[in-house]
Amino acid sequence: MSMLSSYFKGWTFRSTTPSLEPGSEINVFVNEYDGNGVGVANIGDTRLYITGVDPEHVEKRVRVDVTDFDEADSVGHGEFQKVIGTSSYTG
Repeated sequence: MSMLSSYFKGWTFRSTTPSLEPGSEINVFVNEYDGNGVGVANIGDTRLYITGVDPEHVEKRVRVDVTDFDEADSVGHGEFQKVIGTSSYTG
């Protein structure tokens, strides 16, 4: 193994369109609210629509159960479970 290969061993590149597994539970920041009880979280270029969100959940870290995910369009849906934190951004 060359010095360069040993240096890069175990490195991987993150995708800008991460895949979400239906049935999984994830933590995300809600960054939009559409006015109809649906919030939006952007995870890279992946967009997750979250039902059961209120306007006060925007810029909060929430736990979501992923209900479905379209890998081709990088769009998914989930159900709000609970608030687990706030944003560290204070603008």
